[in-house]
Amino acid sequence: MDARARRAAAAVGLAAVVVAAIGALYLRPWQALAPPPAHARAPRPPPPAVTVQQVQFLSGTLGWIVTGRSNSSALFRTTDGGQHWEHQLDGVAGMGWTLSFFDASRGVVTGADRHGPAIWRTSDGGRHWTRTTSPGTGLRALVSFPDLAHGWLLGAATFDVSGREPILDRQGVTLLRTVDGGVHWSPVLATDPTHPVSGGLGDDGQKAWIWFSDASTGWIGQNSPGSQAVVYATTDGGDHWSRQELSTPRDLFGSAAGTIEQGPPVIGTRPAPAVLVSPVLPGPQQRPVLVAERYLYLWRSPTWTGPVLIPNGGAPGALVVDEAHWLFVNGNSVLGTTDGGENWLALGQVPAGWVVSRLTMPDADHGWALLLRITPGAATASPESGLGRTVDGGWHWTLVSAPTS
Repeated sequence: MDARARRAAAAVGLAAVVVAAIGALYLRPWQALAPPPAHARAPRPPPPAVTVQQVQFLSGTLGWIVTGRSNSSALFRTTDGGQHWEHQLDGVAGMGWTLSFFDASRGVVTGADRHGPAIWRTSDGGRHWTRTTSPGTGLRALVSFPDLAHGWLLGAATFDVSGREPILDRQGVTLLRTVDGGVHWSPVLATDPTHPVSGGLGDDGQKAWIWFSDASTGWIGQNSPGSQAVVYATTDGGDHWSRQELSTPRDLFGSAAGTIEQGPPVIGTRPAPAVLVSPVLPGPQQRPVLVAERYLYLWRSPTWTGPVLIPNGGAPGALVVDEAHWLFVNGNSVLGTTDGGENWLALGQVPAGWVVSRLTMPDADHGWALLLRITPGAATASPESGLGRTVDGGWHWTLVSAPTS
């Protein structure tokens, strides 16, 4: 190559280097490989909302709530009506917790933490807790503590839906009892395919609730196939049970594919139980359909009274304050009766945008409502939850801020 050719090749090479340098300076291709600056990054989605999962109040100012997300829960106490909250326990799966506080000092909480199913006891209002491992199997265990020492746990063993889900034809169960606050448990009875009845308790249906009023007297309710609503009762601490069939409105229950029961503690804290029964009717292609009607039964020894039809179907947030004074939820309104359901009066509405999920009334004037707000088009399926408070028997409601951590 002569000198002219070498100079031309050098010029071309220099031009290529200059073009590459200019491109690198202005186009900055390495920016595609580097993380964007903080101000340019896509915002992270907010964490799941903390929801109010369980509530128990002993007065207008003293109470406990469980809040949490899908993988964590926490217990809080207030002594001033929700103005301030004291963090007391941490765990998981708060929707499966039960709160059994008997006064300002003594209480039993059942739930779960990272070590598994647990029972916590306190004798000083929650400043100190004693934890024991629960023999339960999580959310499928039903628990009742009428006092700090005595408790019962009903665990499901087997299921048989016989093609009629969600109405269970038969369910084996095991009943356990404690007399020392859950430190030790002893078996009381068990049913299985070879022993469908044990101590008078049958394996028919799916056991839906258990509730003891004292160390001797208790009830077990169930969701049943067919048109008969059934409750089992004991007067000797669970050793023996009697089957009680609730009277049914034949014009509706006679064609029912099953009955669904909601019993204490959802209904309230009376010294005797109250039960809501909803019929399940055969739907299209024989698929069960839960109808809106709800019927209330009250235990008035030695028998059950009712059924009383609840206006507008009622809701799981029904509450029996006493034998004649009842409150029921109708969306964002609360209905009340003082004559055992003969006449109903619309009380106050909760704050706009909220609906009532559950009620608790420690006395005739002071009450608390677990509220839900489902935002149309929201990305999450979990509704926002809140707390409402009344000091005049449900006529007026105010929002109370729940703790977030």
